[in-house]
Amino acid sequence: MSDPLVSLQPDNCYHIYNHAVGNENIFRSDKNYQSFLAGFQKHIFPIADLLCYGLMKNHFHLVVRVRPSKEIIELINKTDIRFHPNKIVEIPAEQIILFLSQQFSNFFNSYAKAINKENYRRGALFERAFHRKQVITDEYLKRLIRYVHQNPVKDGFATKMDEWKYSSYNSIISLRPSLIVRDDVLELFGDLENFIFYHNQNETGFEL
Repeated sequence: MSDPLVSLQPDNCYHIYNHAVGNENIFRSDKNYQSFLAGFQKHIFPIADLLCYGLMKNHFHLVVRVRPSKEIIELINKTDIRFHPNKIVEIPAEQIILFLSQQFSNFFNSYAKAINKENYRRGALFERAFHRKQVITDEYLKRLIRYVHQNPVKDGFATKMDEWKYSSYNSIISLRPSLIVRDDVLELFGDLENFIFYHNQNETGFEL
């Protein structure tokens, strides 16, 4: 089970996901999907690699790998006005955890505010604080990535994985520029051929 109170730690992989409140939609236009990914690039890409994503109208899945402690500490030193920009200061582990969580909160809050302004609405957009679950093994990670890419089909948004434009599946099987760390993902599966073969197998009994 996921736990919204799980701490985000450097050098670890996480499944991040959430659902819209009530019967609302998180994404209402193509522009919204693009804005969400742009927000990820601004707030999250500096602290984590993106392994895969699946964005559906009323929910989303992100699989990320938080960058090493050294990179996070350097980023905090550069962005926190309490520290001298030309001197790297050691950061307590508790502050690193808080910083990582705050980056995600800033990402989701800024997106929600933009949607509210665009649609003349008020109140929460997301169901609750974002879910996060640590990914421990490579086997679970492989199954999770397949689950995320198959999710639009299972939820009836598309009939085939490559028909849904708002997941990372097409980005991984193509050579076009992407936020995804494509080489790392393909290495996890062996190569592109095995990646496609694995994804064409039906997932059964997988629990988030």
